[in-house]
Amino acid sequence: MNPPGTRRAGGQLRSWLCAALAGWALLPTCPVHAETPPVMVLGTSRPDGSYAGRMLRRTYQELFRRLGIPLDIKVTPTARLTMELASDRIDGDVARPLAFADSQPGLVRVDEPIMTIGFGLWSIHPRPQLQRLDQLADSGLSVNFTRGVVECERLLQSLLPPQRVVDVTTTVNALSLLQMGRNDVHCGIDVAVLSDAGSAELAGLPPPIKLFSVGEAIPLYFYLQRKHVALVPQIETTLKKMKADGVLEQIRRETLVEYKLAPVLKPAVPVR
Repeated sequence: MNPPGTRRAGGQLRSWLCAALAGWALLPTCPVHAETPPVMVLGTSRPDGSYAGRMLRRTYQELFRRLGIPLDIKVTPTARLTMELASDRIDGDVARPLAFADSQPGLVRVDEPIMTIGFGLWSIHPRPQLQRLDQLADSGLSVNFTRGVVECERLLQSLLPPQRVVDVTTTVNALSLLQMGRNDVHCGIDVAVLSDAGSAELAGLPPPIKLFSVGEAIPLYFYLQRKHVALVPQIETTLKKMKADGVLEQIRRETLVEYKLAPVLKPAVPVR
C-alpha cells in the first residue's frame, strides 16, 4: 500500500497532466467542468427596435433562461463589436458566419446555427410574371442592392446591363427607392429587409413583398470566448431542443406579427 503522501502526490500529478494536455485533446476522459459566469454579456449590431434585433434578443433570452445564466445583450456597431471581442471585453457575439472564426482565434463556435440568412428579390408590387432570376433579363425592370451584399452583386451583374443595376449604401435607402418608383426590385438579405421595412423611416408605407429566394442560404453561429468552452456542449444541446420543440420558429413568427410583417413572406418560392 502506498503511503498517504504518495497518493496525494499522484492525484496532484494526474490533475496537472489533465490540465496540461486537455488543450491538445490527448486525454478526452479528463473531467471538464463548466464554470457558470455571473452574467453573460453578449454583443450584437442589431438594435432591439428592429425585427432582427428583437428576434435574436428573444431567442437568447429563452436560451439563457433554460441554461440558468443571467444575460446582458449590448448593441454595438459591427466594427466596434469585433474589437470588443478581440479584447475579451464581452463574452460573445450572437450571430456571425462560419468564416468569422478565421479572424478570431480566441473564440469558440457553437456548431448548431442560431439562424440562417437567405437572399431574395423584393418588390412593393406583386409581380406574378417574375418567378425566376433569369426572367429579370428580359423584364426591363431595374434592380438595386445594398453595397456589400456580395451574393446579390454577383448574381445581378452577371445577368443585367450596368444601367439596370444600382448599388446603394443601406437597405433603408434601397427600399425607399422602391417606394418612390425609382427602382422596381430589390435584391437583399431577408432578415435585413424585414428589419428595415419595420423601421421608423418606412413607417406607414406598404411593406415589400418577397418574390422568391436567390443564391445560397448562409448559417449564422453563436461565438463565445474560449474561456467559456466548457459551456458549449450544454448550449448546443439546449439550442437543438428549442429547434425540435418549434420554439425558434414560434419566436420568428411572433416577431413578424409584432412588426406587421407576417404577410410579407407568403409569396416566397425557393429558387436558385
